[in-house]
Amino acid sequence: MNEQELAGKIVQHLEQGLGGIKQGTLYQLQSARKAALDRYRVTQPAFGLAWASNVAFQVSHSRYFNARNLVMLAMLMLSLIGFTYWQAAIQPANDVADIDVNLLTGDLPISAYLDSGFDAWLKRSSQ
Repeated sequence: MNEQELAGKIVQHLEQGLGGIKQGTLYQLQSARKAALDRYRVTQPAFGLAWASNVAFQVSHSRYFNARNLVMLAMLMLSLIGFTYWQAAIQPANDVADIDVNLLTGDLPISAYLDSGFDAWLKRSSQ
């Protein structure tokens, strides 16, 4: 049985059942069909960001994007920025770089810095 034969049998069966329906019910069905066809309109395809409203709805109704989580994320970002600033600005510069600068600008030879007795002398003289 092909599609045409099946459609014909379905139409025939529906027409047989149509005889048992009251006239008032037929009128209600016809008016409902007419109202549905009047409300039906073919929509033209819209160009642009048709998906943007769906994304905005999903984000606003997601359980992960609520106010508490956004505040926590902002606090985390601010703390990471603050820690990076503290590491770069407040912490002293690299000790090796300081030693290199002192060696290059100072009057003492390198052997004086390597001498353990010189280090002990510096500690005693500073007290």
